Amino acid sequence: MRADYRSLPGFEKIQLEGSYVLGIEARPGKLMFRLDLMLDPGHPNFGPPLGDDRACFRPALLCFDAVRGLTWTDQGTPPARDASGEIDYGTIDEFTWIAGEFALVGDWGRIQVNSHQTPKLEIEVVHGPRP
Repeated sequence: MRADYRSLPGFEKIQLEGSYVLGIEARPGKLMFRLDLMLDPGHPNFGPPLGDDRACFRPALLCFDAVRGLTWTDQGTPPARDASGEIDYGTIDEFTWIAGEFALVGDWGRIQVNSHQTPKLEIEVVHGPRP
């Protein structure tokens, strides 16, 4: 049975479904999602919303290292521009995994990743108004 992303270490107290994908980069051995990550209360980086944000969002990278295989299908929906003019690919609607096989789905398509390493979240600490 496939597990939900919340069962991965470091993915507790976040909401990928409420986060925004600002960029996706795939290269040999690596896959990275640049995110405006939504944090839940109880997350160590949680704080009051910045600027006009409706919730606690922080810049973050979702990184897959040691990628042995990657398939990206259903690419077709062009990105939108958010209120600040930044490119927005939508959200990560689904992120499941089982034994080194990870599946991510959103408006940007479906990506299947094979890696023996657990993905990492790198969250930027932000103080003060949103840049």
